[in-house]
Amino acid sequence: MVENRNFEGDILRIGDDLLPDIDAQLDKLLKKGRSERVQILEGSEDPSAPPRKPYARSEVQITFNNERDLRQCVRLLRWSDERLRARPDQRILWDWQMTWREGMTIYFGVNWYNREFFEARKDAFLNPEHQSYYAMFGATADQFKIRHVISEGKRRKK
Repeated sequence: MVENRNFEGDILRIGDDLLPDIDAQLDKLLKKGRSERVQILEGSEDPSAPPRKPYARSEVQITFNNERDLRQCVRLLRWSDERLRARPDQRILWDWQMTWREGMTIYFGVNWYNREFFEARKDAFLNPEHQSYYAMFGATADQFKIRHVISEGKRRKK
């Protein structure tokens, strides 16, 4: 059973109740990821859609001190993947990349397909809504390492 954390700032009211438990397949991948780098989540990209070149991508990593918090983070990432997958109108602007585990570190990313949306939302991880999500797995924004990369050929001409 996952420890229930304070959800006061949970604007979307997801709490623990709507976060699916870790199933047997994901549990197996998470265990394998303790000793080697392994993909644990697919992301929100539609594999049947033609490939698109993003304007930018954000590469994210967070290292955990304990398995419980790492697993709670994965539950939240999976919920977010599924939520975005159900809203194809949003995937026009952005989508989640695959999620990986290596040891106690989780790696994931965001593809951004619109320059204006990227500029407006690239630091969303600092807003109070996101901070409330981090509290669900015992983290703060300071624990994330985030690198924004503008795609080749997408940079503004000076």
